Amino acid sequence: MRWPVQDAKAFLLFHLYIISLYGVTFLVKSFSLNASNFIFTLGSLSPLMIAIYRGLPLDCLNYKSAIRREMKAL
Repeated sequence: MRWPVQDAKAFLLFHLYIISLYGVTFLVKSFSLNASNFIFTLGSLSPLMIAIYRGLPLDCLNYKSAIRREMKAL
């Protein structure tokens, strides 16, 4: 089994993004704005939508097709 962190910079950026998303959502909620749920949903889904727009295959979440592509790369 491979270690999932092959690119430490991407790993840290991902976690920084998640922490900042929670921080922004908390700040919006603390200002008593009702948009906190919308901001959290938008922040959670936008990286996936941007990746699909840039060419990520739509079956990227399909486990069998991901394993098939991984085996072809080896």
